[in-house]
Amino acid sequence: MKKEMVIDSNEPYIPSEIITNILKRLPVKSLIRFQCVCKDWKNLFKTRSFISEHYRHSTHQNPYLIFQCNGCKCNPRHLCLMNRYMHILEYPTLPLTDSSMDLSRIVGSSNGLICLEFVRSKSYMLWNPAIREAFQVPEFKVLNFPHFGIVSYVGFGFSPIVNDCKIVRLFFSWLPDARVYPVVLVVFSLSTRSWKEVKVGKLEGIKPFTDGNSFAFDGAILWFGFRHVEKNEICILSFDIATEAFTLIPFPRSAVSDENNRLTTYDNKLALLSNNLIENTIDLWVFDLWVMEKCIEASGERWNWTKIYTSNAYPYCACLLSPPSIWKNEIFWESDAFRSYFGEANVTVPNDEEDEGKLVLCHLHTNEFKMLATTEPLLMSEVWNYAESLVSVCNIHIEASSS
Repeated sequence: MKKEMVIDSNEPYIPSEIITNILKRLPVKSLIRFQCVCKDWKNLFKTRSFISEHYRHSTHQNPYLIFQCNGCKCNPRHLCLMNRYMHILEYPTLPLTDSSMDLSRIVGSSNGLICLEFVRSKSYMLWNPAIREAFQVPEFKVLNFPHFGIVSYVGFGFSPIVNDCKIVRLFFSWLPDARVYPVVLVVFSLSTRSWKEVKVGKLEGIKPFTDGNSFAFDGAILWFGFRHVEKNEICILSFDIATEAFTLIPFPRSAVSDENNRLTTYDNKLALLSNNLIENTIDLWVFDLWVMEKCIEASGERWNWTKIYTSNAYPYCACLLSPPSIWKNEIFWESDAFRSYFGEANVTVPNDEEDEGKLVLCHLHTNEFKMLATTEPLLMSEVWNYAESLVSVCNIHIEASSS
């Protein structure tokens, strides 16, 4: 005889779907505490579907900007966060390892994880500060590669197709009298916790920019590069994390073809920010926003760029858009160093600027500028979009400080 479950009307009852919907909206700190409520909750927080839903909600409802600052005298490489209320927060302490004081830069932020590079030890670390876990990436040495003129570029990203985070390193050898640059590509996979070499042959005539900064978008890692060095023709080099294959994306034809460009996202699409100093006059400094549409045609993939926004940034754009980012329909950058950039240029510089740094946001819909003063110039080297996640790297657990 089939038994029917009887629910006492006097007993409070919430369906599991509603409970899950509530839990995915909570911050990571609360979810860690709630693991002890019951075994079902603890197991739920480890499922791929819940982790993905929680991260998606965190990205839209509780976005952060993380930036690496070089302006602090007591700690020249400290990290800071800016929350949705434009409050600048000190970031959690870096993982305590032998290379903690050797931090060079943030390689990237993706899926709630941050990839850190340590310059002297030539190593990498994957870090989830929300759950206080870190993974020290093992070293990898490239063999059978020319040892002259080697330059390496690194990127970090996540692909939902394979549910994996990867660190990608490109090794180029500059050949003085050749247009072909031999390339060695090595990839670290978090799922396998190991490196492997991927055969890519030669990328004819491709030369990444010297700064080597990468950008992760839609399961790919992207770099700027020169397609034809002698023609100064810019392209975008895209590495698909799932297929481990390269694609060359054309640069907007009408955009200024120099190195003063930044990749970003807008409306869930790949976007390009560029700014230009027209006729070396500061009040003619403008920046543009380009958005890319990808479509599939009979002849293959096609990329169309559209300029959707132009603004005169004076007097807020005091230096090149470095580093800019788009955050909540606003362009964000640090406006500082008038004198350091224009010190020797034939440009009239306002003399009423205060000594403190200024963070500027320009709303793309209203063209309204907002400024946030800081106690000192932050001199940000890079800015990354960040959201908390439950993604585990399962190697080192960092205990919370007593403070």
